[in-house]
Amino acid sequence: MVAIHAVHRRMAELALKAKLAGGSYERLSLSERQELVHCLAVNLELVRKLDSLKSLAYLAYEQGDMEWHNEICEKLDELEAGLI
Repeated sequence: MVAIHAVHRRMAELALKAKLAGGSYERLSLSERQELVHCLAVNLELVRKLDSLKSLAYLAYEQGDMEWHNEICEKLDELEAGLI
């Protein structure tokens, strides 16, 4: 099963609505465009957090610090569990 975060689902809904309305996001209402911008900002933060933790986990692994690596992996697991 592939998990879809609520933000990603809403972005897909808004993109589909824009596509069906002629393919332009300008055809969305102002509130929908604002919601889309908000979803994009939330997505950006999620990606940044995941990428940062994955980079740190790799660094900890390369350094042989398995305690630190496990701590980071626990944080990654928690963050990814919240994406469902």
